[in-house]
Amino acid sequence: MYWKLTINAILGSILLHLIYVVISWLTDVPGNHILDGWVFLANFLVALILGFYIMKSRLKRWQLMLGVFLIYFIIGHFNLLIEAYIFNITDRGETISELYRGLMVALVFSPLYVLVFRSILKANTTGKMKFQSRNTGGWIWRILLGDIMYLFFYIGAGLILSIARPDIMNFYDGKLPDFPLMIQTQIYLRGFLFVGVAILILRTMTGSRLRNAIFIGLVFAVIGAIAPLIPANDLMPGYVRWGHGIEVSTSNFIYGLLLGLLLGQTPEQAGVEKRIEQN
Repeated sequence: MYWKLTINAILGSILLHLIYVVISWLTDVPGNHILDGWVFLANFLVALILGFYIMKSRLKRWQLMLGVFLIYFIIGHFNLLIEAYIFNITDRGETISELYRGLMVALVFSPLYVLVFRSILKANTTGKMKFQSRNTGGWIWRILLGDIMYLFFYIGAGLILSIARPDIMNFYDGKLPDFPLMIQTQIYLRGFLFVGVAILILRTMTGSRLRNAIFIGLVFAVIGAIAPLIPANDLMPGYVRWGHGIEVSTSNFIYGLLLGLLLGQTPEQAGVEKRIEQN
């Protein structure tokens, strides 16, 4: 089964690259170093992670296409560009252009990539979105805690980076947003988006609580940090990209893992759901 995942991820990475080039040309938004080998590696990693989700998802057809789109666009485009905008890495016009291109790429790529996996989907999907029995209060405190956890990891990772790599912080001279704006963006927007994607993955994937939590960590680390930061671009020099790549991917993975464990079902709850299904 996993050799099919690897082959399809290679095909998916080529497909993603072609879509990116064509949409960049159609929208007249210049592509960054489109022939760079790091771009192909980044696309392969994205295709590999999304391919694993497709293999293990309960969803079918358009629901699965929508799930892939939401994971890819929110984590791989929207959340990143909001951060770049408030840190003055991109101006308003650049942010809108990149968001538009990312939206178009995700809209085209998601359904086509699901079709690449059509033979696997027939054997592994049930077409249902699962919600375990949990009262409203149980969901509310978990969602709020998950949002606050993101802020903790965000600030902690930033402090560690500022101590370990002061040269990277020099890049942000004159670019840092007001502290209240930075905090409000993380806690009122980006944190809740991460929590929402985690809930989507947990409710639509088969597998154990731990495996799904690890997968969420990989989604946040790879699609939300490694893949966007390893290719060269005109916005950040290499030492900034690589430094952030290590910092953000590590903190995102740990955060995603803990968030998945927090929001996921216990073995007892999974057993109850299985018995209900059988009855």
